[in-house]
Amino acid sequence: MEFVSGTDQLRYALMSLVAEDATSLPLLAPRQLAQLLAATQILPYRVGRRQVGSGASVVRQDFDICMAPPKPNALWNLAAELEEHLALALKGLRPPVLAGRLGFNDLVVQRYHPGSFGITTHRDHMRYTGLVALIQLSGDGRFFVSDTRSGSGAREISWRPGELLLMRAPGFAGRKDRPFHYLSDIKIERHSIGLRHDTQQG
Repeated sequence: MEFVSGTDQLRYALMSLVAEDATSLPLLAPRQLAQLLAATQILPYRVGRRQVGSGASVVRQDFDICMAPPKPNALWNLAAELEEHLALALKGLRPPVLAGRLGFNDLVVQRYHPGSFGITTHRDHMRYTGLVALIQLSGDGRFFVSDTRSGSGAREISWRPGELLLMRAPGFAGRKDRPFHYLSDIKIERHSIGLRHDTQQG
């Protein structure tokens, strides 16, 4: 698969994550996007839990989810090829921003229906390390990172269908923090892929 953004563009995006929580850049051409979206249409989804956590840490969410789609399929092929693309970009960074090789072993697909409120401010689980790669395949919505769970210091990251959003995770550039982020304002059915390295898989 030939990606829209080359190694230099990807390297620049990765370098920005040393200071920034997240960034986005073009990834997929229209034909590739259509093929991947078709692959998501036949997946077995379940309704995601409407509420996770409790008290001040409660997270509300409104989507369908498919965790660990069956292999082989086009989505896992995408994960493997993006992993290689990122490895080339990471290889050229000095000092290195990751201690070892990046490996995506966790893949989820989320489907948001029109009118969904999205997902409220949260952080990814600490089991996910290094780098999070999110790919929007369809729909709309607004993605924000913020300084706190209350949403203070919110900054919108532009993210459209065909684009890759990269977000820092513990272990990137020696950092331990996990960015707060949320998604809102969904008016058109939205599909996205999440790729992560899960340190507790298996």
